[in-house]
Amino acid sequence: MLCFDSSALVKCYQEEEHSPWVREIMASDPDWCGSALLAAEGPIALSRSVPEADDLQVADARISRDLGFFFLVAVDADCLVRAVDIGRDFGLRTLDAIHLAAARILPSECSFVTFDDRQREAAESLGLKVLTPPV
Repeated sequence: MLCFDSSALVKCYQEEEHSPWVREIMASDPDWCGSALLAAEGPIALSRSVPEADDLQVADARISRDLGFFFLVAVDADCLVRAVDIGRDFGLRTLDAIHLAAARILPSECSFVTFDDRQREAAESLGLKVLTPPV
């Protein structure tokens, strides 16, 4: 099971350095999950990085379709309380802390996918398995 941070998920829908790797791991493991923030943060991030309206429509359609296959962890009061502790303990941005708080309630076999070094270090310190692209 793959648990995505929004910045990692967005790489699947645009061309960046590690986009092929993200698509490859998604194809190899069809069990996807993450914080419910993915449903808002992903499309917003795409609108900032996909300049052409037609290309954005295609990317939006793909991410909307794929999000239907995700198990999305609710960002409820308990998740936010956990996120405050994680954010303070590791000096993370709010949304990064929320993604990690959600990931912590998932089964231990989940692999957290992020490209943010601080979030990766925090995830590892929290005992999460983290996937990073080959060097």
